[in-house]
Amino acid sequence: MKLGEAGIVMDKVVIIGVFDFVNFHLCKALLDKGIDVSGVPLEDEEYEDMVNEKRLEIGRNANFTEVSLEELLNHSSEYETIVLSVYDLYMRHKEDYLLIDHLMSKLISTNNWENIVILVPSQLLKTEIDLKAKVAIENFFNRAFAQNKNCNLLYLPTVFGPWQPETFIFQSSILTEMNKGKPFKGLREETSDALFVEDTVKSIIEIIENKEPGRYLLQSGRSKQWDLCAALLQINEHGLSNRILEIKEEDLTKVIVNSTVPLSVALTRQIEHTHRLNDDK
Repeated sequence: MKLGEAGIVMDKVVIIGVFDFVNFHLCKALLDKGIDVSGVPLEDEEYEDMVNEKRLEIGRNANFTEVSLEELLNHSSEYETIVLSVYDLYMRHKEDYLLIDHLMSKLISTNNWENIVILVPSQLLKTEIDLKAKVAIENFFNRAFAQNKNCNLLYLPTVFGPWQPETFIFQSSILTEMNKGKPFKGLREETSDALFVEDTVKSIIEIIENKEPGRYLLQSGRSKQWDLCAALLQINEHGLSNRILEIKEEDLTKVIVNSTVPLSVALTRQIEHTHRLNDDK
């Protein structure tokens, strides 16, 4: 990593789960800044078509390299930043990936990373979270940080925009409107706040470049932002409730994510992108 006049400037980043939702947008934003990205795919058959579409978007970028977890474990990674989105895995109901042969915890704990960045669901700031998922995440944290405590934990509420998985109620409602939806797996996202993904990854990059290791909660700074999005999508909120009412604030820095476009424009981008993907099938 290099130290520039405005703070820390990344020159190489490793992203675990590079084709997941938030991670993919983060990868594109880093590539747009000319930063080298080594991306580890965490694929499954259910999302194979989407992964292939995303490969087409970034695969020709000379700064992007696709690697495996095993390759990274055998690679010296001094002075590099590593990003893992537990948030994406949780929202896809794939948190068990964290425990498969403990490869991810080994990768984080044994390599000499300059920066470790973990994206996590903001629900971890309260006690009410799916018990099975909480055990898997805490088990991973205990293994990964047994030796290396130098880490940025970034807590995210609902994040929306193009490529949002259908495990989010926003995307599920868009697909249902198109008669393309699958049975909803159950509400996991936080419903007290919502952030547009393109704005979110800008803040993530700023935190990595300019902040000290610590715990950060990304927020819109607006009251009932999730409700406003739901209203624009004409979602019936009856029976939906997964709000954070009380946050454990010790050693927690709150970061307001700057909004670059109105909610209606951001949601229209998600709707139009979803239509383009599905109209091509």
